Amino acid sequence: MPRRPRPVEGPTAADVTRRYIDEHPSVRDCLGLDIINFTALARLIQREKGLKNEEAVTVACRRYQRQMSLSTPQDEALLKVVRGSRLEVRTRVAIITTRNDWEALLKVDAIAGELLKDRRHLLQLIQAPSALTVLLEDDLLADVLPTLGKDYVLGISRGLAALTVRSPKTIMEVPGVLAFLSAALSRRGINCLEIASSYTDSTFVLRERDLLNAFQVLGELIHPHPGDDGEDPESLPRHP
Repeated sequence: MPRRPRPVEGPTAADVTRRYIDEHPSVRDCLGLDIINFTALARLIQREKGLKNEEAVTVACRRYQRQMSLSTPQDEALLKVVRGSRLEVRTRVAIITTRNDWEALLKVDAIAGELLKDRRHLLQLIQAPSALTVLLEDDLLADVLPTLGKDYVLGISRGLAALTVRSPKTIMEVPGVLAFLSAALSRRGINCLEIASSYTDSTFVLRERDLLNAFQVLGELIHPHPGDDGEDPESLPRHP
């Protein structure tokens, strides 16, 4: 007789628990610091995910924590990259959102060469399937917009700031640095309109009203003990 196909099994309690913790960075942080009540966490996951076996969920939480302790070298490598970085600030930044069209790209490219002769200018292109984002100084809008033409422009955002974390080259080999930095901003309720990563630079574009708060958040990660090594006056935010 032909064998009956084995029924497809769904995710186990351990699978659901691991996924829940991965989706909740604050819970993962508390596990890493060993400041969490495993019974309370297991009941929370059990209630939200409809699991029946509390003991299985508790065991999965404890196992997850033990596995985290094994990843300490990776965490140390991440922190080494962050602590070896420096922070740069630009104010009076704007974003032009255009259609992702090769003609729009050519129009921006035509003017970018001239504008970027002065290396102090900020002008970056971020291409996505649905749109092309031009990140630039507010003062350059008058030069770029006429070249693009109103038919290509989908929107303009002004009153922005750009925080750039310049990291050592080892960032190319260490996973999770950009996620670590962006999660720190998110936990403080800071929304980034754009996040761009290029080579060793990670740039976070946000509203100018959030600049000081964001600078403090990232600054505390890069320089965890302010005053010990001294602040680089060139890295402090300036308002033109």
